[in-house]
Amino acid sequence: MHQPQYVDPRNGRAMLPWVRLHGARGYLDVARLLHEYGNIKLTVNFVPSLVQQLEDVVAGAVDEWLRIAQLDGWNDAERAFAVERFFSLNWDRSVRTRPRYGELLDQRERKQPFSDGDVRDLTVLFNLGWLGFAAREGDHEVAELERKGRGFTREDLTLVVDRQRNACARVLPLYRELAARGQVELSTSPFYHPIVPLLVDTEHARRAIPQAALPPQFAYPEDAAAQIARGAEAHTRAFGHPPRGMWPPEGSVSPEAVAAYARAGVGWLATDEGNLWRSLDLSGEGHTRGDLYRAYRHAGVDVVFRDREISDKIGFSYAHGEPHHGVADLVARARHAAELSTAPTGEPALVPIFLDGENPWESYPGLGEPFLRTLFGALSSDPQLATASIGQHLDQAPSRRELPRLHSGSWIDSAFYIWIADPVKNRGWELLGRARARFDRAVADGLAPALREAAYERLLAAEGSDWFWWFGEPFHSMEDSLFDALFRAHLAGAYLAMGLQPPPELDEPVASFQPVAEALVTAPIGFIRPQIGGHRFYDWQGAGRYRVPRGAAMADSPLVAAVVFGFDKTTLYLRLEPSEGRAAELAATRVEIDIAVGDRRVVVRSRHDALTIDGAPGGRNAHGRAVELAVPFAQLGVKTDDKLRLGIRLFEAASEAPLARYPADGALTVTVPGDGFEAENWSA
Repeated sequence: MHQPQYVDPRNGRAMLPWVRLHGARGYLDVARLLHEYGNIKLTVNFVPSLVQQLEDVVAGAVDEWLRIAQLDGWNDAERAFAVERFFSLNWDRSVRTRPRYGELLDQRERKQPFSDGDVRDLTVLFNLGWLGFAAREGDHEVAELERKGRGFTREDLTLVVDRQRNACARVLPLYRELAARGQVELSTSPFYHPIVPLLVDTEHARRAIPQAALPPQFAYPEDAAAQIARGAEAHTRAFGHPPRGMWPPEGSVSPEAVAAYARAGVGWLATDEGNLWRSLDLSGEGHTRGDLYRAYRHAGVDVVFRDREISDKIGFSYAHGEPHHGVADLVARARHAAELSTAPTGEPALVPIFLDGENPWESYPGLGEPFLRTLFGALSSDPQLATASIGQHLDQAPSRRELPRLHSGSWIDSAFYIWIADPVKNRGWELLGRARARFDRAVADGLAPALREAAYERLLAAEGSDWFWWFGEPFHSMEDSLFDALFRAHLAGAYLAMGLQPPPELDEPVASFQPVAEALVTAPIGFIRPQIGGHRFYDWQGAGRYRVPRGAAMADSPLVAAVVFGFDKTTLYLRLEPSEGRAAELAATRVEIDIAVGDRRVVVRSRHDALTIDGAPGGRNAHGRAVELAVPFAQLGVKTDDKLRLGIRLFEAASEAPLARYPADGALTVTVPGDGFEAENWSA
């Protein structure tokens, strides 16, 4: 469970609301269910920068989004801010399910003005959407607001925000209770969530990417030690005991980083399977899949490596299918993994499942409650599988396989390119390095202890991983410029604490020369008439294209690289193009296309041997080098100018386990063309 330091050091206000909103939903929801299912054991990792801000929310802190929501009237800039930001949740699960919220979304898409009444409804619906199932349990006033649906008042907003604060106030005490009864092991991370191997030495990024273009060397192992120590100290203050283990930010490890954790007394670390395979290769040891399902030791620290596939199934796939299908698939995979384990005879196998604590659940029906209840119920009664925290497993399975050499990498492709080796990321490291070097000179010149601590705190905050995540490629959000500004504000704060004027370069965005990301969706510009199954790319010239982004912290490349869509006067055409090396996997899936036309829904299902439209045979399909479909408009029951909203889901054909949804949030929009479409879109 992680959130970066959102508090702007210039005004003391959190500029983003995610601590408050996730505290009112995912953080509390999972704890509530754990309290009910006492047989489920779990490790829960709290990053200290999250805990600190969660305590601020409980104490009454007002973030910038809440400040704007609580206004009694809005100027043009504030109104635009609300209309842009207050749809920031899953549209299918939380917006379209509320009629008034869906109306407001359509109003925004039509670029129609928002009255003060519209904005007030928007503020209440947004915050209601972020109220989890545990926070609203048995709350008749919240239920009445949901029934009311529109025409909200400022008092209604106050009620919802009070419920959010109350939910946040329950989070830490409930986890303390779960830890006290031995059901949950609480772990932590270095304080500001830095990439510790890069703090030790940015040159170590070359171990995974030898030809990487890197910034001037940044090598401050003492900062790595300080982040680890401050994380452990903050955890002890918050939960009453020091952590036995730590989650290294983004699963980032290196031999030097593990040595720093060992010197701080950290007993265990957890990271990704890719780092295990590369470590065993470095050691010249052969390995099988079963080697994943046991514990290791490096430099005196126990290390466990996550099963990436099962973890990512929870994070990115099971949300798009029925809970019982997903749980059955997970349990079957866990049993198979245990059978493969090379753990010593007489010791239990370990199937390590690690994932983001907050992000998956908004994509699930019921905010994850049906799935989690099904999963916890199944695991509570399974005769072969038992859950355990990491520490509990290590106590039950004392044998460790020594890992003589350790690869330097993260849980994303076993490398560090997400945080370095991009021109914009490197610029951030360069600015950080100059400020850090200036701090050393100020300390040598006798900087007073109080000022030294203030400056150092700002530098540690600037070392957090999240700034570099959003610099450059591949990730972008509407808050890129805000993260950029916060990073520079921390550096400027360090200079000011040293009694120095911040350099002019901190007035310019780090990403001032960053190119604009390519649009994800392009619209059709002409009629197409492809030969289905011909797999001729030129047949699709003039079609629209949705480029599937890689936007998730832990996901591999998506199964589908692009969705191509177009039409002629009578037929809708779709083509799913696989990511490199995944054509056979895509061809074997079952494809389900949900097509919404106003309040009506049509379901198109495609297997390699059949295509059905609302259960009736129709159209044409082919599952080969790509998946191609032709769906007659007549069988969809649509007419010219009808707007179709398409959501595409993929399932394993045999088990019905869900694999993915495209787009992950929202839908592709297609307007049924009329006779004049080609003339209107003609170009030389």
